[in-house]
Amino acid sequence: MIIMCMTTIKNKVRICPFIYIVCLLLFAACSNEDNAGKDIPSATFSIAPERGQIEGEIQFTNASYGGSGNFTYVWDFGDGTTSTEESPKHVYNEKGIFVVSLTITDSSGRSNLYRKTIEITDKVVEKGDLTLLWTSSTHLAKLVSNSAALSPDEKTVYINSNDHILHSYDVTSGIEKWSFDMTDPSWGAQATGGSNMTPSVDTDGTIYIGTGDGSNGKLFAINPDGNKKWITFNDPTTGFWNKGNAANAKMRSVSPAFDDKYVYCGNGGSTGSMIAVDKTTGNRVSYLTNADGTSGPAGGVYAGPVISKQGMMYIMCTNYGMFGVAKATMAKDDNTFSPWAWRAFDSGLNSGCHASMAIDNEGNVYGMIYTSDLTTTIYSVASDGSVRWTTPIENTGKQDQGGVVIGTDGTVYASLKSQGDMPGGIVALSAGGTIKWQYEISESVSSTPVIDKDGHILFGTERGNFYILDANGTDAIAVLDVAGAIANSESAYASEWAATQGKFWSSPVVDADGTIYVAITNTQDESKSLLVALSSKYVKGLPTTGWPMRAKDAQHTATVK
Repeated sequence: MIIMCMTTIKNKVRICPFIYIVCLLLFAACSNEDNAGKDIPSATFSIAPERGQIEGEIQFTNASYGGSGNFTYVWDFGDGTTSTEESPKHVYNEKGIFVVSLTITDSSGRSNLYRKTIEITDKVVEKGDLTLLWTSSTHLAKLVSNSAALSPDEKTVYINSNDHILHSYDVTSGIEKWSFDMTDPSWGAQATGGSNMTPSVDTDGTIYIGTGDGSNGKLFAINPDGNKKWITFNDPTTGFWNKGNAANAKMRSVSPAFDDKYVYCGNGGSTGSMIAVDKTTGNRVSYLTNADGTSGPAGGVYAGPVISKQGMMYIMCTNYGMFGVAKATMAKDDNTFSPWAWRAFDSGLNSGCHASMAIDNEGNVYGMIYTSDLTTTIYSVASDGSVRWTTPIENTGKQDQGGVVIGTDGTVYASLKSQGDMPGGIVALSAGGTIKWQYEISESVSSTPVIDKDGHILFGTERGNFYILDANGTDAIAVLDVAGAIANSESAYASEWAATQGKFWSSPVVDADGTIYVAITNTQDESKSLLVALSSKYVKGLPTTGWPMRAKDAQHTATVK
């Protein structure tokens, strides 16, 4: 805006000279404002990565501007060390949050200071090719023996956790499709305790899952769209068996098995047993008892059922041993009892073991027990109930879960827990029970391993590390601290994790392409646990024979066909 100042003298208009001068000064001032700050040095820099780890290299990149001439630089990394480089690299040797400062000085002696913080976490264990693909888009609760299962088309992965919620995720992204709350009041009295079962998935996509290891246990059939198909609960006639009374079942670390007509599921509680239910209605059609139908298998079911090609079913019942029954005697519609055929290990056991079992093509079953002399022992039992062999593993801790798998050549692999100075790891035995090798680490393996098509052994540990062993058990060709990988990822939950902040009790599942799905517990806040997908060039899929993972396959059918 131009302001003109005029005076009138004898009817003549004259522009005041001094006003003209002032206007020139104003224009000059505006020109100086356009250049303000260009001669003042301004310090700034970027950090990559923005969250580092011990012994990891951090790049500090100068981005300062302004001032005159060349800058000199004084960096203070917040750990007692400094640098005068323009864009230095630095390695931190302890974890913490550090304030990094950069002071620049231009050739005119003018200085400027800029500060920024960086968090350094524990060093992430990382070896070989093993990559985090994604984390689930929603949290899980604490995970004990819960393991994921895949839909028949391998486009969806299912997992439940101790909040009694079954989650459905897209396998390519980890985005949740739906969730199913098994404590909804409309299902009856709320299940209590944990929710440790592993889902199994039928050929039509129906998911079978139970919940409630404290009381009011239930078995659900859930359609692929997340809607309830049916529920088996406490009805004296159609629900879990309790000698004619309303049942109060406890659903432990088991997984339902199924055939063309029935679903088979074990339970503990008021009367522990295994029931068969109609796949269409969810109504009980038979139940497992002693010879006169007055009592179920002592202690209730802790592992199984698993089903052989010859039609035998096996369950493990706490420290009361293993029970076998012909599936044909359970597959009936008259809702009467089916007596077990035999019982093994009816004495000499110290405590219950949730370890998953495996079956070979001849119908022999393999598993783990913890004996009264406090020894973790691998066993094999024939289809007639005779004990083929037992092999004690002397130098290892008490194994109360985990499990066994079988390779294509009949090799039996089992998980081991560390205790004190005794190592954990993996042990491999011949089909005859002779120890072939033992891979020892100072970490507990409390989940069931996976054997891939090339014989690699895959497993997670209670320290949150995921391992891929070579087929000979001599070397870990890949190891990843998954909690640390989450912390350094683009996951929306990265800030909730740090190196060594995870625990694997969940067994991995591998799809046909070799992608690994496994749930990890957040040890700092169990309510912020996650399902993750991992990838490795070493893992190319699964073998077509053997029993390569928990409950045999990615749908957890637990059946040799």
